[in-house]
Amino acid sequence: MMDLAAPAFDTDVSHKVEYKIRDLGTRSVTLFPTQAQVKREIKNVPLKPGVNEISIVGLSPTIDKNSVTVEGSGAATITGISVEFLPNRELFDEVYPDSDDNDDSDSDDEEEGEGEPPEVPQHGELLETKMKLIELKDEQQRAREIIGNADERIKVLDIYSKSLDKREGVNISEMLDTYKQEHQKAFEERLVGVQRERELTEAINKVTKEQMRLNKLGNKFQKKEAKNKARIQKAVQKKQEQRQKRQEEKRKEKERIRNERSRCWPLFCYTIHIQLERPRSKTADLEETSSCNLVLSYVTNSAFWTPSYDIQLSTVDSTGTLCFDAGLHNTTSETWENCKITLSTSQATSSSLDESIPSLTPWRIKLGNKKSSSAESGAFESVVELQQQATWRNKKQAPQQPPNFRREMFGLPGHALNDYQMQLMMLEQQNKKRLMMARQEQDSTGPPAPPPPAAAMMAQQARAQAQGSQMRPPMSHNMMVQNQMAQPQQMQQQMQQQQQQFPGMAQIDFSSYDDFDALIDEDTTMTDAQPSLEFQNSLVEETGFTTTFDLPGLKTLVPKFTVSKQRVARLQFTNVLFSHTIVAKYQPAAYLKAKLKNNSKLTLLRGPASLTLDGSFMGQTKIPRCSSGEVFTLSLGVDSAIRVMYPKPDVRRSTSGVFSKEDSSVYVRAVTVHNTRVTAKKPISLLVLDQIPVSEDDRLRVELLSPRGLTVEGPRQATGAPGRETAEDKDWGKAMASLKKSGQVSWEVSLNAGKAVKLGLEYSVSMPSGDVAKEC
Repeated sequence: MMDLAAPAFDTDVSHKVEYKIRDLGTRSVTLFPTQAQVKREIKNVPLKPGVNEISIVGLSPTIDKNSVTVEGSGAATITGISVEFLPNRELFDEVYPDSDDNDDSDSDDEEEGEGEPPEVPQHGELLETKMKLIELKDEQQRAREIIGNADERIKVLDIYSKSLDKREGVNISEMLDTYKQEHQKAFEERLVGVQRERELTEAINKVTKEQMRLNKLGNKFQKKEAKNKARIQKAVQKKQEQRQKRQEEKRKEKERIRNERSRCWPLFCYTIHIQLERPRSKTADLEETSSCNLVLSYVTNSAFWTPSYDIQLSTVDSTGTLCFDAGLHNTTSETWENCKITLSTSQATSSSLDESIPSLTPWRIKLGNKKSSSAESGAFESVVELQQQATWRNKKQAPQQPPNFRREMFGLPGHALNDYQMQLMMLEQQNKKRLMMARQEQDSTGPPAPPPPAAAMMAQQARAQAQGSQMRPPMSHNMMVQNQMAQPQQMQQQMQQQQQQFPGMAQIDFSSYDDFDALIDEDTTMTDAQPSLEFQNSLVEETGFTTTFDLPGLKTLVPKFTVSKQRVARLQFTNVLFSHTIVAKYQPAAYLKAKLKNNSKLTLLRGPASLTLDGSFMGQTKIPRCSSGEVFTLSLGVDSAIRVMYPKPDVRRSTSGVFSKEDSSVYVRAVTVHNTRVTAKKPISLLVLDQIPVSEDDRLRVELLSPRGLTVEGPRQATGAPGRETAEDKDWGKAMASLKKSGQVSWEVSLNAGKAVKLGLEYSVSMPSGDVAKEC
């Protein structure tokens, strides 16, 4: 709710309040087969002395503006109600903001886990070994230097000793002692250097081997780490792919939800203005504010309910259980939260109130041309009768909304015309389909065929409209609204003009593809709950021609194109009659069907049903409309436990007569039915059908020879024989045969478990010699 300080609708309005429809509570929703009635509550509406204007914005464009009513309680008087059709002022992204999940945390964690590769465990030892090897090689170089120095000194002493003989006055003994001392000193130094070099060489060799061992261990560790790193990278890549897939699925789900919401997002909305007058008091303060409560009621299309059933039958005890469910549809733009849901079977609509009771016009006929092939059509059906029947069929098929209603009224701005080509193509195909259906209906009822130029003209007009719409530029919102409002009237005027020009032609209905029967056939197919779960039945009430079902508790209906299933009632059937029908001449199979009597007070509406027979799911079928106390039949398909044998007929031919010879042929046929259910406790009921030809010529005679004693529409006769020659089919059951005027021979058979019966059929055909019997 928000107070508005803008100028009022009327100059006398002193106070304005605006409400959004999605902020209002919902008291109740009554769903009908084609529409819904909604009641909204507006509590504690602030009122000031004088004229107050209450505006309610955002109502679905599918509502019927003529159905809007307002009631209330409080110290005020309702002085006026007005309804406006305006563009939607709200923004889709503000009402449904995108909730972007921060999925970067996973990638950050993964990136943090991809740090530098782990250090080699022997790296420290290998470094120490390298440093030690360098030191040892330095020491070895020093020892070699000592050895070389000692060798050079010894060489110097040797050279000096050889030069003594050339000198004079040299003391030999002193020189020898000096040589000896120096030579001994150099030799000892050299010996120490050699020993040191040998020790260092051994140490270097040992350290070199240790270095080689550590290098091998390091290389092995690096290869292992490379494999581990590749495996980790593969796992990280897989996680990234999974994360991307999850993000893609989330994106698709968000896009699906957004698209579904956009399909119910209104481009235009109804706004209701309610004027309330509160009397001024001379004693009270002018700014004193009071309040009142209002109840807003309106009828909307695109919200309804469809029946669906889950029926379980048992051939053992001839019982059945039917679960009556309701599919709740809401494709409007409104959400009805925590409200009471009531289902009604009333088919009344606002358009049905305008229909008048037809009156018979004189049916005058005269003699026509003898050569005319349609001379009897005037006495068979009148032209007015054909026109009225076509009008009635079109009324039953007419949609509540024009074909392009949802395309123009719902969707996101800028996207409303994206699928325009697809819609035009679908519309043209549906027009062609309905044109063919109308022709088939006329052919079946027997009226004169409509002139071909009319049908061609309508198809040509539809294509021309589609092409013209295709070449037009996108329309503005106001133009779309005007076209949407004017289109039903234009279509109706065009149909009336064509009917006046071609009175013998059935009207063609260009209806939308969202018709009620299609929703019954497709949208209500839902998965049933587990049998162990119990549903709470609804409260049933009958008022006149209408039955209502009050669903238990409070429900919420959001706008979506999927069906919400609710349990309405659970019915029990006793004495279900199962029977088989065999038409062996066409198909050697036994078709099983079940007859059920509706002993409840409910009226079962036509709808799809999930069928389970003896605990086995059979598939989908349809339940017809069945009032209380009536009987309906369900086809259960072919019963494979009943074997049917129907061999080719035997023919015996003969010729008789002296002056006028006559050819006679006797045809012998037999149907053998075998009940292979040996453990069944009671016999099965069979209706076996066959036929004999019916003569249309006095010279061609057909006589039924077996079963004996049968006459056309006469009493039934007992017949039948054991199906097998052995004694096991002695007590096979009983069969009664009858003959109808159309040549149909019927056997009503009661066949015991595990037994077989043979039903014979024999007839003769006689004709003048040389003639041949032909089918008409």
